Parts: sequence; C-alpha cells; structure tokens
Amino acid sequence: MTETVEKQLRIAEQRCAEQGLRLTPQRRQVMALLLEQDGPRSAYDLLDALQNRHHPGAKPPTIYRALDFLVTAGLAHRLASTNRYLACGHLACEHGHDGTLFLVCDRCGAVREAPMEGRFKQALNNSLAHQDFVVGVQPVEIHGQCRQCQD
Repeated sequence: MTETVEKQLRIAEQRCAEQGLRLTPQRRQVMALLLEQDGPRSAYDLLDALQNRHHPGAKPPTIYRALDFLVTAGLAHRLASTNRYLACGHLACEHGHDGTLFLVCDRCGAVREAPMEGRFKQALNNSLAHQDFVVGVQPVEIHGQCRQCQD
C-alpha cells in the first residue's frame, strides 16, 4: 500500500471518528481498494479484489454493506448512471458533498469530481423549483468527453 493511500485512510478514519462512526478493518480494506483503483469500479470488481486479497469467501452482501457505509459516511461515491463506486476525491477538503459534480467521460470512463459552484447550484435549484421539484443531496453526473479524448 502506498504512502498516499495510507494517508487517505488516516483521513477517512478521522472523518468517521468525527461522525461517531467506526471504520472497521473490513470497511478499511474496501476503502483501500477504492483508493488504489484508477477510476470507478463496480461492486463485483471490488468484491473480486477483496476476495483475492483479504477474504476469499466474501459474498456480495459483504461488499455492498461496506460500500453503503462508505457512501453514507461521505468517503466514497456511487455513480448512479453507471452503478460504479469511487473514493471521494476530496477527503481532506471541507466543502462537503452538497452540490458535487461528476464529470464522466463516455469514451475512456474517467471521472472527475468537482464541487458545484454557488451560482450554478442556485440556477439548478431555481430551474427545479419552477418544475415543482426538490433535490436532497445533489450529486450531478455530466456525461461527455474529457480533454484527452477530445484530442
């Protein structure tokens, strides 16, 4: 495990402690798998990795429980459009996840996480209000092409 992953895991443990939550050894292992991945992965990809490295007999509920915890704790994200998971790219930031943008490249699958700027967030909320629609947590997934795939 790299020094960067260890540092991120310490931050994740601190975030859990601040929320009165516990990053169990198994949750920590799943978080490490997410941090080591290059891009979002399906729950079954992560289950395979968990089985190969730590728990050969792990079943799907094991990975889903860990992923649900990590998402709820704000340590990971689930991309609804692709049903894949990735570690939060801003663990050390204080901006929170209310109004997160996920820029998803449809060509190479890369995902970039960015906080939604205030004016954009307000404009989105205004547009939704005109439709009598209210959004709770606002992760917005925008599909297109990243800079590398545009070239």
